[in-house]
Order: sequence, then C-alpha cells, then structure tokens
Amino acid sequence: MPFRFFQRFRIAPGLRLNVSKGGVSVSAGPRGAQFTLGTSGTRATVGLPGSGLHYTVLNPHRQQNEAGQKSKQTDEVTGAQAAPASRRVPSLGWLQRLTLGGDTKQFLEGWQAWGRADIDTALRCFEGVSTTSAAGADAAWSAAVLTAQREAYASSIQWLQRALKTPSALGQTFKAHGFTPQVQVAVTPEINATMQPTEQSARLLLAEVQQSIGEYSDALQTLGQALAQQAGATVDPVMLAAFGELAFESEDTQALDRFNALAAGLGNDTPVHTIVMYYRAKGLMAQRLHQAALEVLTPALRRRKNRHPALLLEIRFLRAQTYQALGRKVQARKDLERIYAADPGFEGIREALGLA
Repeated sequence: MPFRFFQRFRIAPGLRLNVSKGGVSVSAGPRGAQFTLGTSGTRATVGLPGSGLHYTVLNPHRQQNEAGQKSKQTDEVTGAQAAPASRRVPSLGWLQRLTLGGDTKQFLEGWQAWGRADIDTALRCFEGVSTTSAAGADAAWSAAVLTAQREAYASSIQWLQRALKTPSALGQTFKAHGFTPQVQVAVTPEINATMQPTEQSARLLLAEVQQSIGEYSDALQTLGQALAQQAGATVDPVMLAAFGELAFESEDTQALDRFNALAAGLGNDTPVHTIVMYYRAKGLMAQRLHQAALEVLTPALRRRKNRHPALLLEIRFLRAQTYQALGRKVQARKDLERIYAADPGFEGIREALGLA
C-alpha cells in the first residue's frame, strides 16, 4: 500500500501541472476525467466530483519488472514521509496565535511541522487535538495517514475509526483554512486512488490498511458499508474494484455474490470500469460460472481507448481460460495466439500454447 503526496498547479482551464518526487506531468481534461502524460508513461484518471476521490489507472506490466515495481513503491513511501501533502498550509502570524483556539492552532502547527518534514512533531500535534473539537476529525485523518506511512497500521486503523465517528466534519477544518491535502494509495495492482479527507475516502483508506495486515473480513465489511451508502446513487467504481479484488483474494463467496450484483449494470465507461469487469469475471470463474464470465469478458475487450494494452492482454488470457473450460478450444487458441503475437513474454503464454 504505497503512499505518495503531490502538489497540483492549475495552468489553464482543463490543464494542470502535477509535481511529485517521481517527476513532472501535465493533465488535460474536465474535472472527473483526465488523461495524463508524464515521466511514468500514460495514465487515465477518472473520478466522481464531490466524492473526494479520483483514480489513476496504471499500466500493470508487473510480470516484466517485478523488482522495478517494488523499488518504485518503496521510493513512493519514502517520498511521502519526507514531503508535505500541500505547500499551501497557512502560516500563523502573531495575532492568529493569540486568537485561534487551542485545538485549531495545534492542528495547523501539525501541518506546518509536516511541511518542514518534521514528522514526529506533526504527529504529536495531531494526537494532541481533542476528538470532540471542530478540528478533531481532520486531525485524526492526518494522524491516520502518518501512522499508515510508518506502517503502524493498528494505530492508523484506530485514528480512521475515530475520524469516522464524525464523518460530516471531515475536510471542514481544511476547507476553513484554505488548503486540502491529497494522499495517493494503491487500492488494486492497477489502480491508484487519490483521496481527500471525506467519509468515503476515509472508508476506502481504512479498508486498505485493514487489508495490509490481513484483516480481510473487516476490510470487506468497511467497503461494504461504503458501498451501501451509495445505494440509489452512482456506484463508485474504484470502491467496487477494491471490493471485488478483496472478495476474490479472500475467496468469500457471499462477498463475490454481492460484488457481482453491484457490478452487473455498471457498464464499461472508463478504464476503472474495465478493471471492475476483470475482477467480476475472475470471481465468476472462481465460482465455476464460466458462461457468465465469458459474457463479461467479451464486452470488456470491445473498449480499447485509454485502456492499457497489458490489462487487455490479461483480460484476453482470462477469456482464453474461460473458452477452455467451456470446451471451445478453437476460440481459446485464437486468443492465446493473439496474446503471443502482441507480447511473446506474457507470463504463462508459452506454457498455454505448448511452446515451453
């Protein structure tokens, strides 16, 4: 669960400059749907305005460079600990120091310490803010991020649970003082979620921390609660992707059934939706519902724009396995040969074709 922070500057309407330890990139597009070109390659970014969440879909060439991916993740964690989430933390003048309430003052001093990379002082400040004060929820969210970065996951869970006791207060103190932090977390191997302090993002972060220490049942429950709150509204696709990945990895049949029901009418509008379809098909395959999996995989392959080739190859490989399970060997062979033509080094393709 790598974390990293970045600063975003608005250049012109629909065009933003993103500055992070990993380099500089430019994002173009309206709020809620962006496409980024930068030093790390091409990434599609989508989100739901007002949710406090947007997501970056990465090229998952994991099988080609496992060591490089691990090195990059380690670098992101280190960079997040050394850098502030925002360079626009307000400074405290002498008058503000006299007039601000103790908890608000301590909260802002914590962020100023974070800006100086004094993480110990920042954490002490956040821990000192009363949970019943106006700044309590945002201080707890901030402490949760810092403790998660330090891999003190049990402590991070406690802070997030404390923040979620007053979910409507999340983000309000930040907003009152004119700055909003963003933390980026890998929620599946293909998706990074950029979170602002809101109830939905806090639940997603809590589920990721719970998953990091093997508390899969608690993580599924946390994500389930977040999804239940979206009943009757647009289902957040990244929440659904995270839920589907966890349901599949934990082999929870009840969770897989719920995931399948939630994802049934979602469509394939964005790259995140394609990943939801991928996990839905994997879950159906795990339940030996091969024909149902096939009816998900084929539409997933019809949309190629902004979809990473490596992800489409993974989907095609899964469809080949589905064809094989259904006894449709000709179609399976056709998919396998198309994968080999596109990427002869694709993991498992030589064995599947009998070339090993």
